[in-house]
Amino acid sequence: MSAIDATNGNLNSGGINGAGMNGDIRKLQQSLVKQHQSLSTLLGNTTNPTDAQAILLEMQEVNFRVMVSGSLLFKQTTAAMDTRIEGVLAASADLDAALKTLTRVNDIVRATSQFLGQVDKVLDAIKLT
Repeated sequence: MSAIDATNGNLNSGGINGAGMNGDIRKLQQSLVKQHQSLSTLLGNTTNPTDAQAILLEMQEVNFRVMVSGSLLFKQTTAAMDTRIEGVLAASADLDAALKTLTRVNDIVRATSQFLGQVDKVLDAIKLT
């Protein structure tokens, strides 16, 4: 479990911050927002309607996880869960790099779906804590 900050009695370093919000879950949510923005950029650059629809569907999938993570912002997490969240954040950075280089929409969908599979496992585990 994250340590309690002696100055304000709140959990810190991945626990619940001064506003009562879990910092690690907030980082996860922010990474999802970033992925949504990256997909939005790709959508703005595509001229193929079929590709645009596929990217839009992935954006909807990511947005759903943004909302779910938002509903969990005030949950406490264990150190083990914080480590799992850090793993997803690393995967988010990998996806961000991939989205900058992938050109085929099927590869974009595959990479995003694999990332969201990892996100789902962490979100489900958080819901059960």
